[in-house]
Amino acid sequence: MTEYPYPCCRCGFCCLSETCPAVRELLGIGKHDPCPELSFDGDVATCRIALAIPEMVGAGAGCCIKARAIKGGVTYDFAALPPNLKRSIAQARRST
Repeated sequence: MTEYPYPCCRCGFCCLSETCPAVRELLGIGKHDPCPELSFDGDVATCRIALAIPEMVGAGAGCCIKARAIKGGVTYDFAALPPNLKRSIAQARRST
């Protein structure tokens, strides 16, 4: 399994952005359908697939999202953002 330089903070943004290949294959849902295996306790995300079969979704490998965050015309690497900011962005995505 590939290790990524930034730890996962369990914000859930990756799962909110697109459904992972494992869930698409297991459940037959689309790439941009809401993931029925994703839940939140406050702003901490949990994936039921990752709990049952962590190697299937890369759980524990770190933040691998390739998203970019843009604020004030400046582009930031989402994975490199501080955990509290990632959680705030994910929370905003959840409310839309």
